[in-house]
Amino acid sequence: MPAGSNVWSTVGSGDAFAHWREVVCQAFTKLSPERTGDHPFAGEIRLSEFGRMGTFSQITASPQLVQRRKRDVKDRPCDAVFVNIQISGTSVVRQRGMETRLGPGTFVMLDARQPFDMRFDESFKQVCMHLPLALLDEHDFDPAGAVARAVGRDQVFGATLLDCVGSILAGEDAEGSPDHLVHLLRLSYENGRSDTLADRHLKHIKQFIAQNCADPATSPAAVAGHFRISVRHLHKLFARSGITFGQFLLRCRLRKARIAILLHPNRSILEIGLEAGFQSSSHFSRSFAREFGMTPSAMRRLC
Repeated sequence: MPAGSNVWSTVGSGDAFAHWREVVCQAFTKLSPERTGDHPFAGEIRLSEFGRMGTFSQITASPQLVQRRKRDVKDRPCDAVFVNIQISGTSVVRQRGMETRLGPGTFVMLDARQPFDMRFDESFKQVCMHLPLALLDEHDFDPAGAVARAVGRDQVFGATLLDCVGSILAGEDAEGSPDHLVHLLRLSYENGRSDTLADRHLKHIKQFIAQNCADPATSPAAVAGHFRISVRHLHKLFARSGITFGQFLLRCRLRKARIAILLHPNRSILEIGLEAGFQSSSHFSRSFAREFGMTPSAMRRLC
């Protein structure tokens, strides 16, 4: 296990599950665990920093339901993904209308920016990797098409990732860098299958939108016209990735504005919002707070 571990445990606590709810939120992000029976409860989390912004956790606990509800996402935004590796026991995870069951030797990715739930009907052990989206972005890995999809040892890249994680936990550290693990994740979820023509087409469309997001005229009709496809086909392409055209365009504008706020502390926030493609300061401020957990002015004060 990487050095510098923090350990949270219910041992010695008066109300074990109440303590567990607090522990889970401290170790990860705001979550809403619930008991699923009257059995005595016990749990332990061993967490270590991994790389620049990631963490590795070993979780051992009794049966429970763990949810990240809409209000949890709103109260504590988290720009990251969780990769849960089942070591023992089973779990059922749900996100974006998809459901999958995990058995030992399988893993699943969950997007912390959106609600999800995990049900454990028996005592279990898991390893959880917490990886920032910024790290995935560096590898051009969009997690939208990967959430709630189980991967196991029957896939060559999945087996390689599991072996790598095992080496890290054993202290052998066989090429166990965050970049290496994200590369294996991408291979497991994307490059393990050949890209289709539609996948490549969507990638070019997203690049075009990112380059032109500040233009208020960037719309489904304008983009579809540029690529000589129908608006209906454009929306179908985006549906493959689990994000709508509007959501992707908004995200591009917000990221452009965030960079400008951080790099140009003397420029007015209104000017930055307008140059990023927003038509009103109120829409910019609300969208920014929803995406990053603070207003543009609050982020400016951090500079």
